[in-house]
Amino acid sequence: MNKTLEVIRFEIMRSLKKPSFWIAAILIPVGFALYIAFAGFVGYNAEETISSATDTSDSKLAIYDESGYIKTPEFVNASGERQSAELVTSKDEGIEKVKDKTYDIFYYLPSDFAEAKKVEIYTKPEKSSLISDYSSPIRSILNMTALQNVDQVDYLVITGAINYDTTTYDNKDNHVIDNGERIRSIVGPAIGLACFYILMIVLGQRLTAAMVEEKENRISELILTSLKPAQLMLGKVVSLMVVGIIQLLVLVLPVLALYKIAQGASIFPDNFNISLDVLSILQYLLFLIVSYFLFTAMSLFVGVISPTAKDANSYSSFMVIMVILPIFFISALMVEPTALSYFLSYFPPSAPIAIMLRAVFGNLQAWEFWVALAEIAIIGALVVKLDSHIFRKNAIEFTSKINFKKLLGTPRKSWKK
Repeated sequence: MNKTLEVIRFEIMRSLKKPSFWIAAILIPVGFALYIAFAGFVGYNAEETISSATDTSDSKLAIYDESGYIKTPEFVNASGERQSAELVTSKDEGIEKVKDKTYDIFYYLPSDFAEAKKVEIYTKPEKSSLISDYSSPIRSILNMTALQNVDQVDYLVITGAINYDTTTYDNKDNHVIDNGERIRSIVGPAIGLACFYILMIVLGQRLTAAMVEEKENRISELILTSLKPAQLMLGKVVSLMVVGIIQLLVLVLPVLALYKIAQGASIFPDNFNISLDVLSILQYLLFLIVSYFLFTAMSLFVGVISPTAKDANSYSSFMVIMVILPIFFISALMVEPTALSYFLSYFPPSAPIAIMLRAVFGNLQAWEFWVALAEIAIIGALVVKLDSHIFRKNAIEFTSKINFKKLLGTPRKSWKK
């Protein structure tokens, strides 16, 4: 145990002493914040551009309704002001006045408007744009006319403006489940899922690369003369988990601080409040730790079987695909459990993401969570044991191909057992 703790201490301090670790830890949240700010800026500009392209408050409008459907040419424009279109006596008159710029936009409703189901729009803008929309005024006019022709309730039903209030009862004690309770139930798995993705992205390749590097530099030969492979494997797995959690805290703590500052400054709306279920968060924090333990064990497995970094990259890609497999079948996890969702939930590599997704979508039973947690922990321990066995055989393997027959053989007697 003392040697295992020594490996853990050495690996943690080696990572924390590297400037690249802290540079990456700082650059990732800063880059993420800059990306959000840039995306928000671009989105705001795009919204302003689209809004200006559809604003007709300064435009002169004309209508010729040959069908006689429109009762009044008044409407409310994008600026919230009442605006009116002028009536002309013929289609040709309206088109000619658009050409000589007397009117900016001319709308023509043919005599068979009800059958043709179309409105002709004529305009001559200074600059043509793909996002320019000249139909907003006539849509508003037609909507107001339709409202006058039918009962207001019928109009609301037809346009889908009715609000629906749903009351859901719990299966156990028939108490009403409100939206706040639903949100509280998904905060834990949602946080766990987000953290698991961050750990995969930030530290997914670190342990694999470190193992291959030690083999290529012949360091593993020296290590095995003073350490048992099991001590080395467990120490590396635990150390990477600790380093990952440290880097995760570096990412998460500034976000929480900004949230508290924004909440105190009343930046969020008054009704914006995330209610937390502490028990659920602790439960999924445990699930996150166990899941990350399995992921690091699998990353270590790729490192010990790979003779070169090139091989390690290939096998790592395959491992990551197995881990994120539930993303490709997310529709099956959103509904009531099926054979596919059960397979993804209990297939060890995909189980962490599948279980957390099902919890977010609200179709995970409590017993399934604990069964999956136990399975992931057991499989993770078995993978670490397998890693130590293979490392004894493959520590100085530098061939271009992986010889699985050798891996299953008896380890060298010179290594510590």
